Amino acid sequence: MKLPADFVIRKFLRTCTSPFSQKDFSAMLARIGIRFTPDECTMLLEENPNVFALVDGMYLTRAGAFTGQYFSMKPTRAEISKKVFIAGHRCIPFVDSEILSCDLTFLYNGTVLPRVVVDYSGDAALELFSLYGDEFSSQYIASDPANSDINLAETSFSLPPVVKMTSFSLEPVIKSEGFSSGDRLVCRVSNWDKGIIEVSVLHHNSEPFQMDMADVVREDWYSLLENKLLSSFDIVGPCASIEQQLALVFAENRSELCVKNCGSIEELFLRSKKIGFELFGVETRLWRKNEDVPAIGRWNAPEVVSAPGTVLYENGIAIEPMLPYVIDSYLKDLIYCESEDYEGALKSIYPFYYMISREQKKLLLLHLKNRHDILLRNYNRFADFEIGAIRHKALELYTTVNDLVCSINLVDSSLREFPQRPLVILTQIFGHIKHIIEVLENNPSVVMEEIDEISLSIEGMEFNFEGISSQLRWTVDKKRRSGFSVVK
Repeated sequence: MKLPADFVIRKFLRTCTSPFSQKDFSAMLARIGIRFTPDECTMLLEENPNVFALVDGMYLTRAGAFTGQYFSMKPTRAEISKKVFIAGHRCIPFVDSEILSCDLTFLYNGTVLPRVVVDYSGDAALELFSLYGDEFSSQYIASDPANSDINLAETSFSLPPVVKMTSFSLEPVIKSEGFSSGDRLVCRVSNWDKGIIEVSVLHHNSEPFQMDMADVVREDWYSLLENKLLSSFDIVGPCASIEQQLALVFAENRSELCVKNCGSIEELFLRSKKIGFELFGVETRLWRKNEDVPAIGRWNAPEVVSAPGTVLYENGIAIEPMLPYVIDSYLKDLIYCESEDYEGALKSIYPFYYMISREQKKLLLLHLKNRHDILLRNYNRFADFEIGAIRHKALELYTTVNDLVCSINLVDSSLREFPQRPLVILTQIFGHIKHIIEVLENNPSVVMEEIDEISLSIEGMEFNFEGISSQLRWTVDKKRRSGFSVVK
């Protein structure tokens, strides 16, 4: 039985722990009868958030970067009094961010630590999820099965004063060697794909006015991490999330940072005078404390580069290729709406499709028709009833946002000339709506569980887009007008 390509690729990129090249990846797929062009393989790897690009054309998965690596957490007095610890954001960036922290598995001396549901202050819970960003913390907490009665769509994403938290019991640790305030759990990722973490205990120095060698080493660790983060701001700028910023820093410096006698990330931010959580558009990023997060810097200076599979318009302008799951979503929307308007779908996918050469347009339309027929064979209208409605709503927003993004790309102008905050918000909306479409395509069961929240999220993005689109379109129109000259 031939395994689906998506399954094989996903499994490989979640379990491979050694560096590999695009040729290695292509050869692995070819051995089981799955063939992609070199450009398609490169695009799959470059687009995957679980893959780091190394030097000399090599790649490393997050599983490869973080399996076997150490990090630590220091439970609070409130947790210790309940004989539990809450994972929260404390395992960022070492585990898969798609796995809820309450679904991780912790092993102590080879035995699984039991899960325990405890009552916790809503405000205190938010602090334990702050690395997800203030704008997402409440959603992660509400996603805990223990809080199934919380409907964020009805409370404007506000938490009640007291929430329930799925935590992990410290009782086996306490019975074995004791655990008191100031002690820390040293964690080691043993299986990244399944979210399995081994823990041991590092007891604190009982003399409050003395520093032992471990304390000195940990102080150096905090200074090192702070400096590496500050350096990353200059090199890669603000990443797509706080988690990604941390992942890049730890992956690149794991030999120095992922050591047994390490501090914890949350402790660094409690003590740092240089790094803080700063507003970036409508989201939160790590940045220099009390400084505005810039949208443009040397890390994203515009360059004219044609990506693999790029559609070239007749005037030579290059537009990045559309992701396969986006194309499939548009085609499923045609089926859902009982339409065969392939040209209309092409206009939505490529807003400036009229600039595409006639030959390429024919090829694209033929590809859409063939792919439509393949999807139609397995389409179940009854099963797609609710998903189809939310997909249609998401694609309407995506089409509008994509049109503006393409308009900005096609203007021969520096991004510095656009209003920066609206530009950042546009980028964030574009990323979020693409993620929603991807989830709709690949994880429909997740959508059914959170359909109200997703619908509300789309409405929020529509509202934010209306607030910034006119400013950006005004700049686009201004740049277009300045590009025309009167011939006498």
